[in-house]
Amino acid sequence: MTNPTLSVNIAIDLEDCGATLCDAAYVEYSADGIAWSRLGISGAGTNWYNRNYSGNHVWSIADYTRWHAATIPLPTGLNRLRVRMVMESDPFVNAEGIAIDDIHVYDNVFGIYEGPPLTSAVINQPSVSGNNWIDFVSGGKLVASVNPNGQNMGNTNVQAFIYTGAVRNNGDQYYHNRNITIKPATINLADSATVRFYFLDSETEALIAASGCGICTKPAMVTELGVSKFSSADVLENGNLADNTGGNWLFIIPPNVKKIPFDKGYYAEFNVKDFSEFWLNDGAITNDQPLPVELVSFTATKNSNGDVDAAWITASENNTARFEIEVARGNEEFSQNKFQKIGEVNSYGNSTSEQRYQFTDVESNKRGVRYYRLKIVDHDGQYSYSPIRSVVFDDELKWVVYPNPSAGIFNVVYQAPAGEMVYIKIHGPHGKLVRQLRVTANAFVQKSVIDLDSPQFSSGMYLVEVLAGEKKQVFRIIKK
Repeated sequence: MTNPTLSVNIAIDLEDCGATLCDAAYVEYSADGIAWSRLGISGAGTNWYNRNYSGNHVWSIADYTRWHAATIPLPTGLNRLRVRMVMESDPFVNAEGIAIDDIHVYDNVFGIYEGPPLTSAVINQPSVSGNNWIDFVSGGKLVASVNPNGQNMGNTNVQAFIYTGAVRNNGDQYYHNRNITIKPATINLADSATVRFYFLDSETEALIAASGCGICTKPAMVTELGVSKFSSADVLENGNLADNTGGNWLFIIPPNVKKIPFDKGYYAEFNVKDFSEFWLNDGAITNDQPLPVELVSFTATKNSNGDVDAAWITASENNTARFEIEVARGNEEFSQNKFQKIGEVNSYGNSTSEQRYQFTDVESNKRGVRYYRLKIVDHDGQYSYSPIRSVVFDDELKWVVYPNPSAGIFNVVYQAPAGEMVYIKIHGPHGKLVRQLRVTANAFVQKSVIDLDSPQFSSGMYLVEVLAGEKKQVFRIIKK
């Protein structure tokens, strides 16, 4: 390989403590399996690391839980190469960690085509046949690749259409800012050819973040993209949806489209027997979108009887059968994802207007912390989950301060009812208040950092006073 490259799909949920390193993940490589080196630095490649702690380049970010591409060049001049993924975590606060899939090692000779804006020139291959991949390249960059799988497609034109304005929508769904056309001499094949449609991560992020249309669907991550294919005998395949009349539409559902991390984005790989205009979208036109309910809010609150009222609002519903209410009883069950169904509420039916629902958990002897979520079940058996909400009944978690002694950085770990103010006061060796923090509790396990790592804070014993509601606890800490 002249340009060996590693691309992966990753999803990250690591505790992010800002200037202090708490949880981190990174990649190492070795030529012999003995000596290991850090692969890449933050700012290099695509989505490769997001933090630099004094030269310690890592991923450390919370709630980046959608699959996204991360790409970095690999070292050259080696006869063999080993790569390993590393994750470090400090104690107490629970998070999902890092998920890795679609590991892709390849020779990145071209990369993905990025411009010019709006449209690109037509690329022509005079003869597309055989069993190998044939790349369509403009300005040294890839637009599409086709494997005819032993068939003769003849003279073939490919064109990329790139829109640079705000993400557009049509038919109550948003669609990708890039689409392509493939026009071979032999339009209809006896068997399937395989297509690779290249697109950028930045374009996909714009689609995921699209707003302005309250009823429009969009993918939550790249893996939810399918392909809409339009074919017309009247040569209307031109990158414009407005004139797509009189032809034939086909939707290739997301599970039948491979999304492979590559260069600065991905390629979508799929099979087709005839050729046309190709668009990327989530498939709402055919009702194959796996998230038919638009959930506006979901809350869980303790009432005056000691029970928990769960309430949720949907902005739209399509094909939804019911909402199942699930609970994890305590921090241990929550950390192990052990949720149990405690009830269900039927959907009111298909709707494009706001609908309100409620369920009360009347189970007796509630204690500790309870975590609630909705399982949204469709008529076809598909389902998705709401965000998780927690309710604190009594102290399940022992509040702690660690490490102790420390050179100056201490962590306070606590858990309190959602919305309650947590006050952390630090008193110096002579009883003087030297620092204080105020944090709003979220009913989950939280951690706040006490920073005494400065010459203004002398070595010795300090008192840390933590107050939340009626609970108060005092810790003695020692700065070395």
